[in-house]
Amino acid sequence: MTKQKITLALGGGGLKGYAHIGVITALEDNGYEIAGIAGTSAGGLFGSFSAFGYTFNETLSFIDELDKSKLFQRMHNDTPSLIGLKGLYEILQDKFGDHSISQMEIPFATTAVDINTNQEIYLNCGKITDAIKATIAIPGVFPYVKLGSFTLVDGGVYDPIPVNLARCIAGEYPIIAVCLTPQKETSKELIKLQLPSITPISSTVVDYFANLRLGKALEVFLNSMDVMQVVMADMQIQLTTPEVVLRPDTSKYYYLDDVNPVELITNGQRIVEKSLEQIEAGIQSFHISEHKPSGVFLSNLMLPTD
Repeated sequence: MTKQKITLALGGGGLKGYAHIGVITALEDNGYEIAGIAGTSAGGLFGSFSAFGYTFNETLSFIDELDKSKLFQRMHNDTPSLIGLKGLYEILQDKFGDHSISQMEIPFATTAVDINTNQEIYLNCGKITDAIKATIAIPGVFPYVKLGSFTLVDGGVYDPIPVNLARCIAGEYPIIAVCLTPQKETSKELIKLQLPSITPISSTVVDYFANLRLGKALEVFLNSMDVMQVVMADMQIQLTTPEVVLRPDTSKYYYLDDVNPVELITNGQRIVEKSLEQIEAGIQSFHISEHKPSGVFLSNLMLPTD
């Protein structure tokens, strides 16, 4: 039996992105073949493992390997930022090394924004690690990425759910967009952000920092980012009209909360199981349509490529 091919547009949402793992494995378990993956921010991070060819169980093992005491530590060569991502960078280097995006098993690209030109950049070539670091670089919070003449930050600043990019990668197949924010009209009062409890310092110091002006500023900024993502994601879906929109339940968490990965993965699997009729209906209504990319492909720019 021939599997139905689909293309994924995986949205941002910080550590809520664990839900993407559940969505991907549930789609595959239900007989769908993923023809392409476009990811923004967390979508780029979590989607990259599947695109590279890692299995569900292998991806789960990477979660276990992550040294949480190092997760938000800074590295000596980090660009200016409030928090580092040393633990995550080490996992990325270990699992992807110097492999390039062109070596991935599933066509893949992620988004970033060049703050020098205010231009959305589609990262479809070069090192996988560079692309992921760029797409998750929340401005001012995590280190930005210098790539040639570009200064790249989190793709969610411009494009929270990369449906247009997904159509560029494999637009001959139906697009399933995975959104990690609730619909604006049904969203509840957002939970107050707390500093990550997995930071490598004592809770007393964390509590002290949280009450300082800088800590409060970070809290307000990230809370605002989450509100902005709700509104932008709804607008993006209305503009780009993917065939299917899936919204795993991530309502308990904020960007940098100390999440329960198993719970979020399960919620990702659950939304697929609950939405099988919706997915089939979206696939049946699919027809290839013209689309205008909102970004510029890195491979088309005057930069070193694969």
